[in-house]
Amino acid sequence: MASTHEQVRSAASRFFGASRKSGSLAIPARFMSAGFAMGDFTTIMLCAWLAGLAYHWQTFSRLGSEDAYVATGAVFASLFVLRMHARGYYSMERLTARPVDLTEIVSTWLMVVGICTGLAFMLKVGGEVSRGFFLVFVAGGVATICCLRAGTQRIARHAVTAHVIADRRVLLLGERSEVFSVGLQRRLRASGYRIIDAIPCEFRSNADIATCAASAISRARSEPVEEILICLSWSRFDDLEDLLKRLRVLPLPALVVADHRVRNLLSKPVTQVGSVLALEVQRSPLSLGEQAAKRAFDVVVAAVALLALAPLLAGVAVAIRLGSPGPALFRQTRIGFSGRRFQIYKFRTMTVQDDGAVVRQATRDDRRVTRLGRFLRSSSIDELPQLLNVLRGEMSLVGPRPHALAHDDQYTQMIANYAYRHHMKPGITGLAQTNKCRGETQTVDKMEQRVGYDIQYINSWSIWLDLKLIFATATQVFKHDAY
Repeated sequence: MASTHEQVRSAASRFFGASRKSGSLAIPARFMSAGFAMGDFTTIMLCAWLAGLAYHWQTFSRLGSEDAYVATGAVFASLFVLRMHARGYYSMERLTARPVDLTEIVSTWLMVVGICTGLAFMLKVGGEVSRGFFLVFVAGGVATICCLRAGTQRIARHAVTAHVIADRRVLLLGERSEVFSVGLQRRLRASGYRIIDAIPCEFRSNADIATCAASAISRARSEPVEEILICLSWSRFDDLEDLLKRLRVLPLPALVVADHRVRNLLSKPVTQVGSVLALEVQRSPLSLGEQAAKRAFDVVVAAVALLALAPLLAGVAVAIRLGSPGPALFRQTRIGFSGRRFQIYKFRTMTVQDDGAVVRQATRDDRRVTRLGRFLRSSSIDELPQLLNVLRGEMSLVGPRPHALAHDDQYTQMIANYAYRHHMKPGITGLAQTNKCRGETQTVDKMEQRVGYDIQYINSWSIWLDLKLIFATATQVFKHDAY
């Protein structure tokens, strides 16, 4: 009979899990996630307290009401942490992800600011919580939380790599393509799972299933396996049932992992059709509120940019007229939102003005490009007149780049999802352009890659994404890599 000491040690080992390093104690992933959530909560509370003390001491030479600072921080921290937890941002997979999702942090922070402002108005607590303190706290708090998140994710990645987090030992079993999926194994390891083995199986006959089950049973009995993950196409219900019957001899939990097609579906937003659960597999055009926000952003930025750049635009127009015969502006028919045609404006950079059934794409060292045109294209100054298209409502600052009519007709027939780009207004820049998908597309594969980025942008649009892409475009302009 085992001694009491051995029983306690065994129980502790089962509860906490063992790391790969002998003699060290690993921390369960749920404890690690809870610790990071408490870190956010404590940091926000501390920021509120320090912001209140600093503001009142600087403004009134006194500390003020510390209870009000702490109460504000507690409400703010509670709402922020609950929202981030509901969004899954304290799971190990999200904690170890790269890069830091600052968009989600800032949007959650602003949402909590709105809620707290509304509560202060309804409960009439504005006298106890000064506006100056609140503004200092909001500005300093979001910067602190963003920096903390970057540090948190580095710590989480190190914890997974160093096996500080208790591994959940699992055995993968199923179809070769599913079992050896790099994406699946990476996500499991990032979430704190330790893959003991991956057993690929054939499912051509009952004998194959029996062999597969026997291999899994033997492996599970020789290794400290805690779970069996069955990676099998969900269309193989009969094979799955047969495999599960044979695995019942093991006193281990068996879970059926969603295959790659189902995983893609489950990554979509969950909604309801009446009382029926549904997945939004295709995003509709932006809601009225989103359209209004995007349009307001476009108009303000485009108007300010045109006013600020007016001298530059006038100088470029004069230089083009003096440099080569032809108009300063180049107009070409493009397809915009919902398939509507419009005339796009650009500074003329070529000696030709193609706009018909055949339009040849510009290539590197294209002889049709004028000497001034090369500079305008490399610096992207030739695109600035499209700010007029933005003010006219034909384009947006950010969106799928519009192509010549001839190329639209060509690629619509060759690429299945090409027409999906017209679900949003075309943009001066876009996600594809910031990912180096710009210029000439020599192959269909390159255009498919560009379309993929465009669809990703449409499905994940936000004002913060637009700001991020505009900033990324501004930094790329200085590289002069366009032609």
